[in-house]
This record gives sequence, C-alpha cells and structure tokens, in this order.
Amino acid sequence: MTDSIAYDYVKLVLEEEFLATYLRFSNQGILHYELTNILEICAPLIRGLDEDDRFLKYEVIGIIADYLQEV
Repeated sequence: MTDSIAYDYVKLVLEEEFLATYLRFSNQGILHYELTNILEICAPLIRGLDEDDRFLKYEVIGIIADYLQEV
C-alpha cells in the first residue's frame, strides 16, 4: 500500500469503527496528527498488504483500540 492509500485506509477504519473518536479528533483539529500516529504504529502491518484483506482490517481495529486506550 502506498502511504496515501494507507493513510486513507486507516482514516476509513477509524471513521467506521470509532465514529465518536473520529468526530472528536476532527472537531479538535487533531485528526491528521492522531492518524499519523496510528499509521506509524500500523506501518509494519500495512506495508505490502492488500486493503481488501479482511484480516488486515481486524488488525488495524485492534491497533487503533490499543492506541486509544493509551491516549
């Protein structure tokens, strides 16, 4: 996955699975910052994988959930 596709993918997962958090980050003006942090954690997982892989989505959801517990 290219960086822009990976960013959009993580953004979509955050919006679909964590809508309240997505909206809060957006309203606070920190959405890009938080997505960049999440993407950095997801980078080894996402690199070279297909965005249609359903297991990838589950892994990204888990990473986001863990990240949000630490924030």
